[in-house]
Parts: sequence; C-alpha cells; structure tokens
Amino acid sequence: MVQESGPGWKVSADTHREMLLALYIRDLAAIEPLGTPCLAPLCPRVKPAAARELAEESTGELRQEWQSWWERILRGGYSPPELTDDPDFAEFSDSPSLQHLLRAHYGNAFTWTQNRMGEYKDYCTKNTVERLALVSQLFFERELGGQDDGELHLKMVELPLAEPRAWFVEPDTVLLSQDLMLDAELFRSYMQPIIGMMK
Repeated sequence: MVQESGPGWKVSADTHREMLLALYIRDLAAIEPLGTPCLAPLCPRVKPAAARELAEESTGELRQEWQSWWERILRGGYSPPELTDDPDFAEFSDSPSLQHLLRAHYGNAFTWTQNRMGEYKDYCTKNTVERLALVSQLFFERELGGQDDGELHLKMVELPLAEPRAWFVEPDTVLLSQDLMLDAELFRSYMQPIIGMMK
C-alpha cells in the first residue's frame, strides 16, 4: 500500500485480495453481474472454463449469489479464508451455487490471486512516485479552486482490469485499472471529477 497526504487530504492506494478472488470467480464462470459498478474483465484474461459446469437453471442463482458477495466486499464485510487443503466456505452456506464453485476452483483462484498480488508489488515499486504526483496535483487544483471541506480520504483500489478506467464507489473509494495511471491525461479525466465531488 502507498499513501500520500497534504493539507486536508489523504490518499491511499492498494490492491484488494478479496476483490481479486471474486473477480476471478466472476470471469471463470462468465457471470454477468447486476447493478454497478460493472467492472471490466480481468487482465490477464481468465478463461470462462467453469461456465459449462453450470446447469442452466443455476446460472441466475449464481449471478445473484455472486452479486450479494460482491456487495458485501464493497461494504467491507468479507474476508477470504486462509488457504488450507480443504477450505469449506461455511460462510457461503446460504449461497450453494457459489459455495460449490469456490470449493471446486479455490486452488487455482488462490494461485491466480497471489500472482496478481506479487505483480502489484512490482508495479508499486516502479510507479509510486509518478502515481502520487498525479494525485497530489489533482488535490492541489481542488484546493486552488476554493474547495476546502476539512479532511478527505480517497481510497484507490487498483485492480488488473482490461479496460483503463475508474469506477467511483461512494463515499470515498475508487476502483480503477492499474494501467489507468500509466496514461496521465486519461487518469486525470476520470479522477478530477471524482476528487471534485468528494465531501
């Protein structure tokens, strides 16, 4: 995790293991989520190998169960189990289709997630100074515009997504593609309005 702060503001940037795991399962089973934010597919691409395992009648049920899981993660209400030889996912007992999928594919999902976490550490090592300079500049411009609302904390969750963009999750979280920061103008086009509306 990296952090930067200035007068009246603080930014933290990190990835999120639980979100990575959930998004891997989403793409593996070709789940089309309901509602927002509807994030882009993962990169590197996860083949939808588990989609053919599902009976047609369980597809809608799995979608609803996954969506409920995702919303709990966004609210901060889920932590994945530590890796064991046989995680039982008892917390998903009310989501049988999702529980079955997690049990069947947890090993590969865990390995994929750990690999992305390692890549994120490397990414932070190479790009931290530039990333923080971009965010600091946007908060500085907000301050110059006369917006001073006391303490603000922007939480950026960087994920390996195929589409370079950002999704705002109120009140103070932005989910964004790791690659978005590599294009300063595109990053600015997403983040400036978000930072401008924060309270």
